[in-house]
Parts: sequence; structure tokens; C-alpha cells
Amino acid sequence: MNKFKQETYRTQHNIQSYDYWTPPEVFEKLGIKFDIDVASPKGGVEWIPAKKYFTKEEDGLKQKWHGTVWMNPPYGKFTENWLDKFIKHNNGIALVFSRTDTKWFQNYVKKSDAVLFIKGRLFFYKSGIKTKHSAGNGSILIACGEKAVNALEQSGLGWFIKL
Repeated sequence: MNKFKQETYRTQHNIQSYDYWTPPEVFEKLGIKFDIDVASPKGGVEWIPAKKYFTKEEDGLKQKWHGTVWMNPPYGKFTENWLDKFIKHNNGIALVFSRTDTKWFQNYVKKSDAVLFIKGRLFFYKSGIKTKHSAGNGSILIACGEKAVNALEQSGLGWFIKL
């Protein structure tokens, strides 16, 4: 998305919050459609290919998930709660920081079907505008289900490992 389009999007949608959004190129390379974005910014994000989304107000952790989900959860102390629900749902792709030393990584990533360590650091979008600096550390994509595993494997986004 070019800078003009970013500013236009931000203005048209009157965005005031500062959620960090997954860059559009991730979805372009995944080449997959999702049934639900379970942790979406208010109003959704035009480049996330999901039919439905749950915002912070709807609290995706409290909602019933169906089909193939996309999950870029709020980072922090509740990452483990999100991953627990994601692994139990067993169908979709999750994006989280590559924090291999954490309890949540050790407990949940090994229960997935595949993981992809993204090459380089992502430049997230902050309320529709691409950030000037990359993320503070690397990111991983976690896949559950055949459709999600295939999307990661063919994406070329980084080092793919089938578990």
C-alpha cells in the first residue's frame, strides 16, 4: 500500500487508535483466505483476507471460532491465552514474536502442525501507516491444519518447519 493510499485509508476510516497491523505482503505471500480474523482492529483491515472479524470490543477470546482463522493477537501477558485457544481450535495461522525462551512458546508451538520463522523483521502498520522501524525482534507464523501448513510452506517468507 503506497503512502498516499495509507493516509487516505487512515483519513477515511477516522482511525485514532494505534493497533499494530500485519503488513499486507504477508497475506499476499500466504495466498490464503480466512474465515475469521479473531483479533482485528476496529473496522477491520482492508488487506486481511477474512470474511469476518472480532475486534477488541467483541473479545475474540470469548467468541466461538469457526473455519480457518487468522490470529495476530495483542502481544503481552495474554499471548498464552490466545495460543491456547488457537491450538485447541486447530485450524489457522497465528503470528507472534519469535520468543523461543517463553513458557507459551515451549507449551504451544510444539502442539502446532508447522512453524515458519520469518526472514528478517517485519515492518508492522500502526493504524494504517507503515512504521518507520522494524519490529523489536523476529516473528513466527504458526500453522494448524493442512490448508494453513500448505500456505506457510509455499509462502517463501522464511524457514519452514513441519512438526
